[in-house]
Amino acid sequence: MPFALVNGARLNYQVRGEGLPIVLTHGFQSSIFVWVPILDFLAKRFQVITWDLRGHGDSEKPAGPYRIQDFSDDLLGLLDTLKLDRANLIGHSMGGRTNVFFAIEHGDRVNRLMLVAASAGAPSGTYRERFKSLLRVAQEEGIEAILEHRLTQNFIPQALREGPFAKEYRDRYLKNSPATYAATANALFTMPDLTSRLGEISALTWTCYGETDVGPLSFYKVFLERVPNCSGTIIPDSGHFPMWDNTETFLSELEIFLDNKPSL
Repeated sequence: MPFALVNGARLNYQVRGEGLPIVLTHGFQSSIFVWVPILDFLAKRFQVITWDLRGHGDSEKPAGPYRIQDFSDDLLGLLDTLKLDRANLIGHSMGGRTNVFFAIEHGDRVNRLMLVAASAGAPSGTYRERFKSLLRVAQEEGIEAILEHRLTQNFIPQALREGPFAKEYRDRYLKNSPATYAATANALFTMPDLTSRLGEISALTWTCYGETDVGPLSFYKVFLERVPNCSGTIIPDSGHFPMWDNTETFLSELEIFLDNKPSL
């Protein structure tokens, strides 16, 4: 597997397909595996680049704490390493947070911006308490205990809990550690509130949420109202992972955005 040395860390990435570049950034405690349901679709029309964030998957796991700014800097470094002046960006959850920050700071490097279950600030309320509870589990019982915890099992798609994809998801999840869990949780807890800066995003933007994704869903109207060129959709019968829960509808809505003039 190829690696890029970016900001002192070896980052795992994969490339498939040909065409305009589209970079997929996963979320908290996830990996490139989260994009499996949509890779074939995207590779028919794009050069698809997936990567593991620092501290995740097969990328290097330097000591933390991490910040959303660090992930954004790594994304910039990856684009530079691959000699990509501009790219389309898709980000899921924390990867969406990263892309929001990146699109504000480096708008000249973004063609189109696609946000899945994304937020423009640190988690709050019960959603924040969920992360804090699991952080305590990580520190006291280890990473496997987090995966087995009801808060996690109720959060991830059924297809990743049982069936042919479950083992690989589990194996990849367990590549994380309590230390990287804590380092990455810091990135969530310390994320700056970007709502007042969303008007600086110049890229044509699409935001997407599962209809039962209670925490992040609160940002749906925020993006629509504050990002100048933003459209969005709420995917029925899905939670935090709409590309897994309702793949057909997700891809249909994504294709509508991609075909929006000027089409890609």
